Amino acid sequence: MKYTFKYRNRGFSLVELIVVVAIMAVLTGILVPTLTRHIHKSRVTTDWENLRSYFSEIEADFASTSEYNPAVPTDVNDPDYFNRREIHYLDGHTAKMKTGYFSVSKDSSGYGYQIAYYCDKCLTDWDKHSKTCELILGANN
Repeated sequence: MKYTFKYRNRGFSLVELIVVVAIMAVLTGILVPTLTRHIHKSRVTTDWENLRSYFSEIEADFASTSEYNPAVPTDVNDPDYFNRREIHYLDGHTAKMKTGYFSVSKDSSGYGYQIAYYCDKCLTDWDKHSKTCELILGANN
């Protein structure tokens, strides 16, 4: 006995394709803000870790010499004082900020340094981002 099957090779209908595209658009609309938020937070965390490392280095230098190092940029008259985007470590290597800026100052107590970091989004949405993306390192904390 011989069986014959007739296949209809029509593909997908226009309605089926529109439904699939609509589902993908909804999923994208849900996932993109979450993904963007996670990417921003990971960049801020990278900046924080670099600054903590730098802060440890300059504090150790201050503790060993009891003097402020001239290689540490603490001059408030420098045009880039409040907008530093690159860390220049004392050993010569550098690290660029991923999504923020910082300033280094001499601690008001006279015992070391203070570093203030803010993400770029703090400028446009201070109420939201200053609580989650601000970092202050220093003896007054």
